[in-house]
Amino acid sequence: MRRCFTLLTVLVLCASSGCDDKNKEEVADVIVLSRSSVAFAQKGGTTTVAVATPSDWKVSCPDDWVTLASEEGLLTISAASNTTDNVRNSKITVETAGDKQEIAVHQAFSWETVLLSTTASEEISLDSEGESVLFTVVSNGQWSVTSDADWVSVESDPVSGTVRVGAPRNPDAHRNATLTVRATKGSATESCKVTVSQISREENPYYQMLGYYGLHAENWYYGREPIGVSGTGTFCTVEEKEYRKSFYIKNLFLTGTVVEATYDKNTQTMSIELGRLCYTREISPTVSRFHYLYSINMQGGGFHNGMLTGRLGEGYNDDADETRKAILLNGFESPYTTLGIIGYQEQQWLSFGDLYYATGTMYLVDWDIPADSGTASTSVTRAADGIAPSPYRNIKPQHT
Repeated sequence: MRRCFTLLTVLVLCASSGCDDKNKEEVADVIVLSRSSVAFAQKGGTTTVAVATPSDWKVSCPDDWVTLASEEGLLTISAASNTTDNVRNSKITVETAGDKQEIAVHQAFSWETVLLSTTASEEISLDSEGESVLFTVVSNGQWSVTSDADWVSVESDPVSGTVRVGAPRNPDAHRNATLTVRATKGSATESCKVTVSQISREENPYYQMLGYYGLHAENWYYGREPIGVSGTGTFCTVEEKEYRKSFYIKNLFLTGTVVEATYDKNTQTMSIELGRLCYTREISPTVSRFHYLYSINMQGGGFHNGMLTGRLGEGYNDDADETRKAILLNGFESPYTTLGIIGYQEQQWLSFGDLYYATGTMYLVDWDIPADSGTASTSVTRAADGIAPSPYRNIKPQHT
């Protein structure tokens, strides 16, 4: 008020003492402010500054956290909440054609900064058959976790700093939810989002491997005789043994065989260990014939064990003349590039003159179950039980 009074006094004195026009103009452009600085708390707010000048004036500020409104000699200044970890400073410029004044702006920050982090990935993927996942929350404040979907269960333990997220078996289609992790300390808050998804059974890569298949190979042998054509020569079923851990492959090459395969849920890969017993036939009360799945060197006559892997892909179904789901087999080592059954009877290794042997690139391709079979465990291999085995004269195991 004193500065306003002084300004008015100067104007009156100039008028009574006959100031020339130039001095009158200079005095008229003086800007008088009721205060030259303003301060705000961390949460922000609004204040006013009186502006006295006989000339038109304008106001500006370079920072967007400060908002301004001017009206008939009054400047209204507002500040948004300070969410940074530092004091904020700015300046407001009040200007006429002949004068310029500044107002300093200061804003405090909160000492109650919230720290929040989690070990959860951006998306938690849950199995179709039900699963739970554990992750950790680290914060210097009080925290909680909520879900926007009722099919997701959330169990929080602030003492151990862990959260267990789970879901039961999904009876329907693929579904998604969002978790909100929120921490507070005093008036300060921090939050983050975590997406949770659950696949359907149809999307489950383990279940996608189950089914009835034909073994398609680049070439085939019948016994020791090369057929010289590619195509499908034997059928089998892939069945569940232990969910997401193992399979049974039944009736491959010979009705009655059961080959066990493991499953890696992380790589979604089937693994078949060769050289394991897959079928036993009692020839007589005192004689048994043991059957093993091996990779074979058809030229040299040797065979060895090893590991084949299978991953989902696509293959050609030569009956339907179309591309279908397939389990692509890999892991053959040259020259053991043929797959088939080797027998052992009375201390002698045997191959079979009445069975098919697959060679070269091969895969199990999805196949329609024959309508007249009544079962998925159908084989097109010939009746080995009705024909005596014919041993290779040079067959020998080459275990690795």
